[in-house]
Amino acid sequence: MSNVDEGRFMVAMGAIIENELGQILLVKRSNDNDYKPEIWEYPMGRIKQFENPVEGLKREVREETRLEIEIIKPLKVFSFMRGEKDADNEVVGVVYWAKIEGSDDNVTLSDEHTEYKWVTPDAALDLIDHRGIREDLEYFIDEQVY
Repeated sequence: MSNVDEGRFMVAMGAIIENELGQILLVKRSNDNDYKPEIWEYPMGRIKQFENPVEGLKREVREETRLEIEIIKPLKVFSFMRGEKDADNEVVGVVYWAKIEGSDDNVTLSDEHTEYKWVTPDAALDLIDHRGIREDLEYFIDEQVY
């Protein structure tokens, strides 16, 4: 039996977004982000309670980048603690492979991010330091889904 009290937890959806050139989108968190500021990641965010997960992912991507995505398939399920081991810090999520039409640059960032780059999956590994995000991208590359 766990000594951690049960409580709410967060459900997050993320997307490794590919353009027609085979590049993926990375976004850099702003320096005032309350969790892991200034890291490179793929677009992701928490869905709202009772929100359809796929619709929640599309909403998060629109809010963060203004892009409309086509979901290809789920890639990986993840979970982690966003801080100390506490029921309110638990995050459970799914990473999806998604695509956009074209390769032109229609990204408009929200205040959550300061920069973005379209890079090859291998070049993305050079930018990503966060272990979990790196593992997701390595899985994407190893599975040769792109």
